[in-house]
Amino acid sequence: MEVAAPTRDKLLDAAAQLFYEQGYSATSMDQVRQAAGVSNGSLYHHFPTKAQLADALYVQTLHDFHGALLAPIARDVTAEAGVKALVRAHVNWVLKNPARAALLHKLKREGEVTDKSADISAANTEAYATLRAWVDRKTEAGEMRAVPFYLWMSLVFAPAMGLNARWTKEPNVNVPPKVRAALEHAAWMAVAP
Repeated sequence: MEVAAPTRDKLLDAAAQLFYEQGYSATSMDQVRQAAGVSNGSLYHHFPTKAQLADALYVQTLHDFHGALLAPIARDVTAEAGVKALVRAHVNWVLKNPARAALLHKLKREGEVTDKSADISAANTEAYATLRAWVDRKTEAGEMRAVPFYLWMSLVFAPAMGLNARWTKEPNVNVPPKVRAALEHAAWMAVAP
């Protein structure tokens, strides 16, 4: 027997699709409600405003992204293996979730969500703390070059992030193994001791 998705999840999925296809501004709450197949009462019980809906969608997507990204370093891996796995996880998540990846950038770029949201700030703070602690441990062990964390983030993730827009626009994107290997190797070389 198939279990129906909870109402909140239906609303978030509908909002993700509509925000992706037509943009935040062009999407009405009633369109989200209709696409989710729920009542007005259910919609406004979960999300009194469209801004709260966008924030919740953003936070849900961030948690999913962070979970996938940080999974490889939850195990005891070398710095090299960890850096390469972080880049691989980033690429894999974007390819698996192109609409959600595009939304992360689109909602932020269009100013619909900001780091002023407590939930968004908390999600980022938690993920950055986990990643920073791992980087600090590996740096202190001499496995990576010591650089400020903001620079480490740019060195490791900027090349792959620069390709996100391309990957999220093309249908059925395939990132060849040579490209993946080059991104992973470049990230490692940028922070190797």
